[in-house]
Amino acid sequence: MMEAQLGVTTCDKCGELMKEGKPILIIAEGSITESGDELTFEGSCVRYACHLDCWDGFEEKEDETT
Repeated sequence: MMEAQLGVTTCDKCGELMKEGKPILIIAEGSITESGDELTFEGSCVRYACHLDCWDGFEEKEDETT
């Protein structure tokens, strides 16, 4: 189980409020501080948060060398 407190309460994709009980997706930056059967993660910031049903995957970056 993971618990986090976010300072921004709107979905990064649709802009609507994220409400209690609605599934969300959070992309966070941080470090793994312990590893074994379970990982301990220490987050430094949230990069993206959206409703789970708004998530449409990662955008593919074009290869800039061609």
